[in-house]
Amino acid sequence: MALVTWAFVVLVLVIVVVLLILKVTRGSATAPVPPVTPAPADVVHAATSLPASAFDAAGAPHPQGPAPSVLTSQPPLVVAGRPDVVYVGGEFCPYCAAERWALVVALGRFGTFSGLGATSSSKYEAFGGTATFSFDGATYRSRYVTFSPTEVYEQAPSTNAPAGFPALEKLPLFEQALLKHYDSAPFSSEPGALPFVDVANRLLVAGAGVGFSPGLLQGDSMGKIAGELSDPANAVSQAVLGTANELTAAICSATGQRPGNVCDSAGVRAGATGLGLG
Repeated sequence: MALVTWAFVVLVLVIVVVLLILKVTRGSATAPVPPVTPAPADVVHAATSLPASAFDAAGAPHPQGPAPSVLTSQPPLVVAGRPDVVYVGGEFCPYCAAERWALVVALGRFGTFSGLGATSSSKYEAFGGTATFSFDGATYRSRYVTFSPTEVYEQAPSTNAPAGFPALEKLPLFEQALLKHYDSAPFSSEPGALPFVDVANRLLVAGAGVGFSPGLLQGDSMGKIAGELSDPANAVSQAVLGTANELTAAICSATGQRPGNVCDSAGVRAGATGLGLG
C-alpha cells in the first residue's frame, strides 16, 4: 500500500510539472497582438492644417446618394462639459474609410489628434483597399469639443468560426444607447450600417450617407490623398473638404459658433446652409 501511495504521489507531481511546462512554453509561443500601424506624421499634418481658403473653395458637398440627417429637438450630447462627436465604425468598412478622412480634417480645426493609425478597408468589400486612418488607440484634445471613436471590427476577416470580421473594440454603454435610439427610423434610413456618426445630437451620418463615394479614394496611398486635399480643383479635395464643412457646421451649432475664425468662415457657412442649419 505504501508503494502504491508513493507511486500515486509521484504521478500527480509529474502531471503538475508537465502542465506547468506546457503553460510556459505555450505562453512563450503565443504571438503578441501587433500594434496599430501609425499614420505617417506628414499625412496627419497635411490633413489637419489645411488653410481656410481650401475649405472656402470646397464649399458644401453635392452628395449623389444618401445624405446626413439633421437632428432637431434632441437633448445635447455632452461629454466632459463639451459637445461630443461619436464615431462607430469598423476598419473593414469602405464608407468608414471615407468618413474618417472627413472627420480628421474637420476635427483638426478644433483640436489635435495623437496616436492616429493607418489602415485600409477590407479587400473583400466594395471599394476594397481604400487607404485611411484608424481611430483604434487614438486620442483627441480640444477646448471646444470631445471625440468618442470606437472601431468595433478589424480589417481582416476571421480565419476561425464564426465567419465575419473579428471584434476589435468594445462599444461603450453610452454609445450603445445612442445606437439603440438613433440607428432606426425615423432618424436613420440605413439601420445597422457603418459608420454611425452622431455630431452632438445635431447631425447623424450613417452608412453611405457620408456624402461621397470611397471610390474617389480607392487605389491611392494616404500620402497621395493628403496631398490632393489642398488643391481646390481636385475632386478628392472637393468631396472630403465639402463633407468636413458640413461636419464642422454641425459642431459649430453645438459650440455656440466657436471658434469664430472657423465657424464664421465661408466654407462652414456654406455647409450650414446646405444642411439647413442656418
